[in-house]
Amino acid sequence: MSKNKVKEIPVKELEEEITEFLHKMANQPGGKREKPGCNLIHGKACALGTCVDNESRVTPIDLYHDGLTIWLAGEPGGKIANIMRNPKVSIGVYEPVDHRKEQKSLQVWGTAVLINIKNNPEGFKKRLAFFGIDEVLKGMIEEFTLDGQLPKGQEEASYERLTKLFNLIKVTPTKMVLLHMQPGRFPLHKVWEPGKATVSCVGA
Repeated sequence: MSKNKVKEIPVKELEEEITEFLHKMANQPGGKREKPGCNLIHGKACALGTCVDNESRVTPIDLYHDGLTIWLAGEPGGKIANIMRNPKVSIGVYEPVDHRKEQKSLQVWGTAVLINIKNNPEGFKKRLAFFGIDEVLKGMIEEFTLDGQLPKGQEEASYERLTKLFNLIKVTPTKMVLLHMQPGRFPLHKVWEPGKATVSCVGA
């Protein structure tokens, strides 16, 4: 297509492409753990952008997804405090740029909601199991216990304490931009918004 010309494309088509990319980049459950430690099938970390009082913050963080909805695993810290004050966030999902091969990256703008054991215990536990995070936490506690970092016989209590500190960050997208880079061609700029999808060719 000609450079900079914006063309509408089927929404479902772009949603499927974005979902496929997220699946490739996100963590996947490792199933029932067979030994202590983390058993996730690790994808790529993403960058989470938050902002309060005109002070921005970017945090590398584990990525999960369910369709177009992005889920992030969040320990206590500045990102959680920022989201509590301003739920508008942005996310970057990407690989190191290599112009010699075909690759994609994704920018996301959306609204974040914190889900934890206090405000939604049933939904929180369900999502921990769905993403395999519960097995990861239990496996890490087993590992720390064997190393002497946690007391023996207190694994269940340690798990309960850890989950009380933990948050899941659910991000509902309001806009997404998928950049499709191909060797020897100008990049394709694919924009998703609810009910609308477009593509343009990025060029000088």
